[in-house]
Amino acid sequence: MSQGPAPPGEPPAGIDRELEKLRASAVGLGQWSLGMVHDGWDAFDRGDLALAQAVLDRDDRLDQLDQEIEHETVAFLVTRRPAAVALRTTVAVLKASTHLDRIGRLGFDIARMTTGGPPGGNPEVRALLQSMDRLAESMVQDSLESLAQGHSELARGLFVRDDQMDQMHRQTMRLIVRELEHDPPSAPRLSSELMAARHFERIADNACKIGEKTIYAITGQRRSEYLPRHPYTPYALERRDGFSPHR
Repeated sequence: MSQGPAPPGEPPAGIDRELEKLRASAVGLGQWSLGMVHDGWDAFDRGDLALAQAVLDRDDRLDQLDQEIEHETVAFLVTRRPAAVALRTTVAVLKASTHLDRIGRLGFDIARMTTGGPPGGNPEVRALLQSMDRLAESMVQDSLESLAQGHSELARGLFVRDDQMDQMHRQTMRLIVRELEHDPPSAPRLSSELMAARHFERIADNACKIGEKTIYAITGQRRSEYLPRHPYTPYALERRDGFSPHR
């Protein structure tokens, strides 16, 4: 006997299970991307060219996972015609997949900067980069958990940690600029470290974007409704922060 239509206001039968599958697909993409970030930094930090190449070889699978989610979510939208929370969740998964793909590509780019040389440079910069890696990875992991579990409070916690990431990014830039002034021949290494720091900052930003989509899916609120934007100051004007290279 066929099932009749769902009562008004209730989701169609089985739609929750299908949404769970969509979220699981996004988490799978996220774990793949996270592995690329983890191993990409490990390769860069240790000068391990073999590991760096292994990360680069994962790019095709990253593309495939992203495309599979796009196909799954579009098919779900067409066949199920979700509404309210189900619709917002579907859109959140689709948008999150874009950010997760970007995270994987940032890990790819970190791996691509691996030189094969021994670790060197300013130990303070290296320690900051290692801390940025740990923070970025933990933020991505929590963004995945918040998306999978529908945990809006966990997602909100990402924004505080993003401020911490921004502070470490600025501190790393200050150290690198000062080192460059005193040791110009080290420019190639310093430029790679500066790019790695920027990539970690971008990974954290993408994790926050996933958190935003999760909160919107659950509550219908946009970020501007619960977290006002910080006022921004050009880096060159951050004299009190000590960023200016002339200090």
